[in-house]
Amino acid sequence: MIQSMTGFGQAEKHVHGYTLSVEIRSVNHRNFSLSTRLPRALSAFEDSIRKRLQSRIERGRIDLSVALKMPPESPKNMSLNREVAARYYEMLRDLKKEFDLPGEIDLPLMSQFREIITVTEPEEPTVDLEPLLNKTLDQAAATLSKMRKAEGKALFSDLSGRIKLITAQLDVVKAQEKEVIQSRQAQLQSRVSELTSGMEMDPLRLAQEVAIFAERSDISEERTRLKIHLDEFKKMLKKGGVIGRSLDFLLQEMFREVNTLSAKSGNQTIARSVVSMKSELEKMREQVQNIV
Repeated sequence: MIQSMTGFGQAEKHVHGYTLSVEIRSVNHRNFSLSTRLPRALSAFEDSIRKRLQSRIERGRIDLSVALKMPPESPKNMSLNREVAARYYEMLRDLKKEFDLPGEIDLPLMSQFREIITVTEPEEPTVDLEPLLNKTLDQAAATLSKMRKAEGKALFSDLSGRIKLITAQLDVVKAQEKEVIQSRQAQLQSRVSELTSGMEMDPLRLAQEVAIFAERSDISEERTRLKIHLDEFKKMLKKGGVIGRSLDFLLQEMFREVNTLSAKSGNQTIARSVVSMKSELEKMREQVQNIV
């Protein structure tokens, strides 16, 4: 089954009070492209994360976000800035003296200034988080894959339906092939009559010219090649795998055959079928851009 390049996956796991959350978003892209947002404590694993995801995701632009919460009881890093405390004290003392303010410059007052005492989370965890990271990453990637497969199933259904519509129009074209040749022969004979002003022309020479003209107007080859491309497209859809680029190439070939068919036929019924087929092919091309 085919897969879409669009999807979302997330997972969250806990160990020894640590909480690790992973979110993965993917959209269509020509190759595999990864953008990561990691906490500093996990930045050393960026390369292994890339390899791990690339082994599971063939194509797409991947945005990975990882969040890490430390245990509530984990020791905090605390620091005292004595220089800032001294300056605050001097400024408060000057204000008190200059404006004759009441009150004491004591510890409760000084502790209100956050620059004096700072508290930060520890930069390094106290446990090995790599196994937890790998498990969480794998679970999020599995969820992403499930969604991409579901999107792929919808794409398969849509593309299969459009192939049927194009095949139906191709049957209309086939039914008009004799009409195209007969119409072109009649046009040529009428044109010859005009140019020769009713003079007799060698029947054999006329038949040769009509045959050459009819061959140039023959659309059976284009119709046959288009049918072959459609059949190959269906086979590739059923086979699945990494086929997005191959499907895109087939669509280019289909457009080429339809355009040639339109130019050679000169038939109004076929012209309407060509417009319908081009419309479906254009919609298919948009959908194929999102297939892995």
